[in-house]
Formats: sequence, C-alpha cells, structure tokens
Amino acid sequence: MARTARHKSPDAAFYHITNRVTGRPDWFPFEDQQARRKLLDMMLFYVRVYRCRLAAFQIMGNHFHFIVHFEKFRPLSREEMMTSASLLYGHQADAKTAGWTDAQWKAFNQRLFDLSRLMADLDGQYAMWFNRTFEQRGHFWGDRFKSFELLDSQAVQDALLYVELNAVRAGLVKRPEQWKWGSALWRLNGKDQDLIPLEELFPADPGTDPYSSYWALLYYRGAVPTRENQAAIPRWILQQEQRRGFTQVGAFRRRLRFLTDGLAVGPAEKVAKLLETYRKQGRYRRRRHPIPQLDGVLYSLREQRSNAFVT
Repeated sequence: MARTARHKSPDAAFYHITNRVTGRPDWFPFEDQQARRKLLDMMLFYVRVYRCRLAAFQIMGNHFHFIVHFEKFRPLSREEMMTSASLLYGHQADAKTAGWTDAQWKAFNQRLFDLSRLMADLDGQYAMWFNRTFEQRGHFWGDRFKSFELLDSQAVQDALLYVELNAVRAGLVKRPEQWKWGSALWRLNGKDQDLIPLEELFPADPGTDPYSSYWALLYYRGAVPTRENQAAIPRWILQQEQRRGFTQVGAFRRRLRFLTDGLAVGPAEKVAKLLETYRKQGRYRRRRHPIPQLDGVLYSLREQRSNAFVT
C-alpha cells in the first residue's frame, strides 16, 4: 500500500509536528542531556534555514513535539536564498551553489517552504549524530514524523497548551515551567527570543496582558485531567497562582488524541473546505463531514485508513 500523502497547506500555516524513537518502550534516549540539547539546537538551526518560525516545543524521554509556522510560498531573491544556503552549507556554500542553474535555484527556493524537507533534514541529521555519538547502528526513529495543520487561532492555542503540558500529564513535574526542555520555561525566564511572540499567539483585548492570558489558560487547562488516572496540576498550585475558575472542565476531560493524529484541526467550515478540496481531487472518497471534537469546540480531519487517499 502506498504511504499516505502528507497534508501541506499552499498558504501560510501552523503545524503540530511529533515523532517518537524506535526500540523498546522503556528506551528513553532524550533523558540524556546532551541528546536533548542537540535535538533542540538542530531544530532551532533549521528554523533559521527554512522560511518558518517556532511557536512551542517539548522534548520528552522518547518523543518530541514542535509547533511551527511556515510562510506562504513566494519567489525569494537570490540574496535571501544565499543567506539560507550559507547557513545550510557553511563555508562550502559558495562552491556548492556556484554552478547552480536557474532550475536548481528554483528547486532550492521551493525546498525552503517545505515542511517535509525540513523534517527530513532534522530527523536524518539527528539520527546520524546520535548513532555516531552513542555508538549505535540501525534506525533511530520509529516511523516517519506526524504533522497536522492548525487551521485557526483556537487550534493553535489548544495545540500549544497540549504540547507544553506534556510533562505535567506524564507526572514528571507539577508545573509546566518546571520541565527544562519545554517552551513554557523559556517564556517564564524571558528567553523566548527564538519563539513566536505571545502577542501573536494569544491576542488579548486592549489593556490585557497576553502573557497573563496565556499563563492562566495553561494552568487552568493543566489542572484538568484529560483521561482517567492522568496527572494534572494540583489544585493547591492553581489556587496559589490566584487564577479564576476554569470554565470548560467537562470538555477537556476526554483524551485529546485529535491533537496528535490526523491531518488538520480547526473550525467546522475550514475543515469542511479542506475535505471538499481533497474529495474533488479524488484523494478522499469516504469521509464526507468534519469530525467534531470537544463537543463541537473544534473539528478535525483524520487520515483515511485505506488506499483511497493516494499519492
């Protein structure tokens, strides 16, 4: 069976990206500080190379989450492309690009807007580094990475909170900012220069601090388990933060699998439009309606689990 075609928007878009290592369930290579640091450094490097920005991240013991925003494709100037080439190829950039034809520059231009190419670089280069550093052989990643598009600001915010609460949900910390390898700590310490500003991610009413809005949402959401026996921020910590009561407890008690599986998440009309586009292309034949999530707060589009979705 052909591999499922990866969904990528022709417009500017946010994506939630995740991948997990191969091997035994009890193998946690990212518990090694050097391994975690290298993965994050590599991601920050490729974000500078490609036409995208990082919104949030969390590196766990055996998997990672990144949320990135890619620009809409546009023809770049030769100077802009050379800047990326210089980062990517280092001191060999001039020699490598000296003989490039217009077609090769055009292909490089397209590459810089391609999520799949970024992740091929990240996953491939990291696997080689890890195997070389820790004297291992064979596959490092369990499968190709997962990604799905976040179709509106609500979907972006929900995915960001989901990502930054991973360590809390796993029972590793009681506060999201206590996890050293997550973007919540960066925001707390004012070291988020490499992240999309909160003003863009959590736009607030005039006179309202977007940081306070984000932090309240993070704590309220984190205090509500999304499945049975799941860890959460203790109530006494929530009260200590002097936040108001969380108003959507019921909606967020169910497991949020739709935030890690599927093609896109967002409002019903946008997901329906995307589904209709795929149906007209003959790439989606069975599903006819978006899937409601969180009692209709959001809708999702899952991958069609058959060869009806073809490359």
